[in-house]
Amino acid sequence: MPLKHKIYFGLAALHLVMIALFSTHFADWSNRDNSAVKALSVAGNYTGSNNIFSFFAPGLSDQPYVVYTVKYKNGTEKFIDLKGTSPDFTNRINNIYGYLTLPEARSVLSASLAQSLLQHYPDAEKIRVAMVIQQIPDMDAFRNGERNHWEFWFHRDFGVDTTLLTQR
Repeated sequence: MPLKHKIYFGLAALHLVMIALFSTHFADWSNRDNSAVKALSVAGNYTGSNNIFSFFAPGLSDQPYVVYTVKYKNGTEKFIDLKGTSPDFTNRINNIYGYLTLPEARSVLSASLAQSLLQHYPDAEKIRVAMVIQQIPDMDAFRNGERNHWEFWFHRDFGVDTTLLTQR
């Protein structure tokens, strides 16, 4: 094997080892003052291997998306899309939305989300929690021409009777 191929192979192997290390969150669990951890963290920042999502996994999971509608007593409506500027917030909210795909968790979680919106919009008369899912095909289906598509999943309306939130 030529030297050039050995170098490429070594770099690829190092990159895969770093992906494995960062996916186990070793930087969070280890001593950050250690010079080896600092060096690996810098290399991970420059190569992108410090991202625990640095692999392509089609068909692994569909992407849920939730939109809220707040309806006021005067008939006006406001559409709410919970988005944060932090990747951690986005990760957390997407994890919660993932649980909405489970039928047994849907009623409790959607009521909880509606209740939290009610705290921010106390003048609301009705809050709708609606979910769509971006369905991502697996690799075989993608090669056969299937592409991502959005599908309506569910919606629930919650009415406000004084201070109680009731499902309608």
